[in-house]
Amino acid sequence: MAGLKDKYRDYFKIGAAVNTRTINTHAKLITEHFNSLTCENETKFISLQKEEDNFNFRQADKIVQFARDNHLAMRGHTFTWHNQTPGWVFENATKEKLLDRLKTHIRVVGQRYEKDFYCWDVVNEAIEDKTELYMRKSPWTEIIGEDFMDYAFLFAKEILPGADLYYNDYNEVKQPKRDKIYKAVKDMIDRGIPVDGVGLQCHWSIYSPSADHIKSAIEQYAKLGLKIQVTEMDISMFSHEDKTGIQKPTEKLIEQQAKAYGDAFAIFREYKDIIDNVTLWGVADDETWLDNFPVKERKNWPLLFDEQQQPKEAYYRIMDF
Repeated sequence: MAGLKDKYRDYFKIGAAVNTRTINTHAKLITEHFNSLTCENETKFISLQKEEDNFNFRQADKIVQFARDNHLAMRGHTFTWHNQTPGWVFENATKEKLLDRLKTHIRVVGQRYEKDFYCWDVVNEAIEDKTELYMRKSPWTEIIGEDFMDYAFLFAKEILPGADLYYNDYNEVKQPKRDKIYKAVKDMIDRGIPVDGVGLQCHWSIYSPSADHIKSAIEQYAKLGLKIQVTEMDISMFSHEDKTGIQKPTEKLIEQQAKAYGDAFAIFREYKDIIDNVTLWGVADDETWLDNFPVKERKNWPLLFDEQQQPKEAYYRIMDF
């Protein structure tokens, strides 16, 4: 069976989100098909520094060593997020104190993995998509202000001058959020903030977005003159509003998913000059975060390999070019 990374060698890196279990249970798939890894949770703030100045790198180190042993690139995810950040970070924090805690975290983590991670999601999901607000309300905005992203990128570039620094978000194709993300990044560029790229999470479904919407979004982001990465891709068998479940996907659903993947990858290939990584948020359908979101304990089948870690029709569709 041909490997994804080999087929796409002249286009972009093919990545997968992994954890300390899947680097063992899915090691063969990972090494055959992927040349880039992202830690699913192990490099998030709460995983590395649950208590102030008490860093725990054991889980992240296991994945980093796996990547080293197999000569795989690594994306860093993520320095700054409103979720999975321990409460102590914001306790009794003035603006100056919170900025100091953020810079310390980026410094310790960044310097430890400076030779292992070629890029980082510096800020994750800071743009509001559910209301008319521009920025998402969070302790970062409430304590530092809406320019907290500027500080995060400036700290990261000072500490990691050789790494590519990304703003990363979901619902990146939908309006009006797409325009909000574009504006936020463009405004940072205009202020001289060192943003190197935009991460498009691409948590999609077989129902949306359309190929036309994907292409128009990429063209809009391309106007920024930055790199683009697809950072967390999966294609759910359910719409986000669908709270029902099925025992296994029908042939129709499998075909719809294959077409959605095929259309998307055809567009990604078209923009290979600016897209340099496409990462799937998982390795195979036997273990995926969508099994618990947005419906608890509902099986989903959003990836290219099935529950037996065998290639699905979607896999063959994106390899057929």
